[in-house]
Amino acid sequence: MASPKDSNRPERAAAATRRVAAWLQKNALEEPLRPPVRAASVQALAKALGKPLPPELVAMWQVHDGLPIFEYAGLGAAASRKMRAGLESLRKKGKFDDHEVFEQSTPRVKPVKWHEAWIPIAEDGCGNLYCIDLAPGRAGRVGQVIKWEVAGGPFTTGSADLATVLERYADALESGRFEYLADSGIYDGPYLDLLGDR
Repeated sequence: MASPKDSNRPERAAAATRRVAAWLQKNALEEPLRPPVRAASVQALAKALGKPLPPELVAMWQVHDGLPIFEYAGLGAAASRKMRAGLESLRKKGKFDDHEVFEQSTPRVKPVKWHEAWIPIAEDGCGNLYCIDLAPGRAGRVGQVIKWEVAGGPFTTGSADLATVLERYADALESGRFEYLADSGIYDGPYLDLLGDR
């Protein structure tokens, strides 16, 4: 049975997204964030995935279609579908078959280079991602936020869902745990700590 906290994930995610956006627009961003997602983009991604999208992810995109996640640029629904399609194509062609993946002391994530049930939500300039994981390892949870790197694949420090991560992110921004580095245009803070179990 879902807990009350699980059942209101969409509302929590939307509220935290607005808090993050307000902080970024006041302290770090020179350009406005993207407008809300188009329903057609959400439907196209769900069709490609073959299953409904997590409601908290849709709720985030309904506020801004692509929210910067920590030091990574946000991917909206259409960009997420395109990124996923490219990685899926490589997986199906066997391009990842001989790739090494990060070792995990706790098997929260499937030990594969790329999985069809991962949804990209943010990307850095090198192609590394944050994703929503809909097919976790035996110690993980459906909907957990994971990090994915070109060099070693997936890993995470916990099994926090998107609503929880966004709330922690907003708290960290508002409490001054992130430092904006104007010279590089990025801000530094406890990224992976926010994915952990508490």
